[in-house]
Amino acid sequence: MENLPESKMNSGQNYLIECEEVHKSFGTFKALNGITTKVKTGEIVCIVGPSGGGKSTFLRVLNALEDIDEGKIVVAGENLPGPWAAVESIRREVGMVFQQFNLFAHMSIRENVAYAPMKARGLDKAAATALTENLLERVGIVEQIDKYPNQLSGGQQQRVAIARALAMQPKAMLFDEPTSALDPEMVREVLDVIRELAESGMTMLIVTHEMGFARQVSDRMMFMAEGRILVDEVPDEFFDNPIDQHLIQFLSTIV
Repeated sequence: MENLPESKMNSGQNYLIECEEVHKSFGTFKALNGITTKVKTGEIVCIVGPSGGGKSTFLRVLNALEDIDEGKIVVAGENLPGPWAAVESIRREVGMVFQQFNLFAHMSIRENVAYAPMKARGLDKAAATALTENLLERVGIVEQIDKYPNQLSGGQQQRVAIARALAMQPKAMLFDEPTSALDPEMVREVLDVIRELAESGMTMLIVTHEMGFARQVSDRMMFMAEGRILVDEVPDEFFDNPIDQHLIQFLSTIV
């Protein structure tokens, strides 16, 4: 399989996400240009690269937020392109956390987190409330449960967004630059939550510019540019022995 380190090519692996020759364009702009890769259950993949390289679009097509033009995607056993039922199933099984927090401003933190499991998973109010309290405890802000988003810091809001995604009890989590909208002093608190998820065995794809964090938590590092995965390697090889000239240039500007 192209793009995969040899250690990841065991045919007996249980893959949660599979992509084959995925293409996506916006007008004349080719956002994804033949993406082929697999992510196994429990694997943590960090994705880095220059702006406009296709990283965010890649996550969005995995969550069925964007249609693809060509190729095939399988997520948690569902095929894309596929019927609306497949899209709904993927969105139940794959949580996504964006750069912006996207919380419902008119809802309390309790209501923000409890809404989706009640609506999409059919939990009753008592079960959803218990789940909400547990998750807010997990991300370290249960004391904020009855406040509203505008009463919280950016870091706190992003932790609520993570709890809200986890409330659907997903099989995988997608993070699209989860710290890019935060002040520097708030970055660590969000990264600590993601680090705890990594230690728990959650399957994750993380688009990030936090290189030290990426090296620490990832099983694989992907470098994307011009809509392609140019490098897909284990962290030590990715950082210490880069071969691709695009990656070498990229690392020289940020590391």
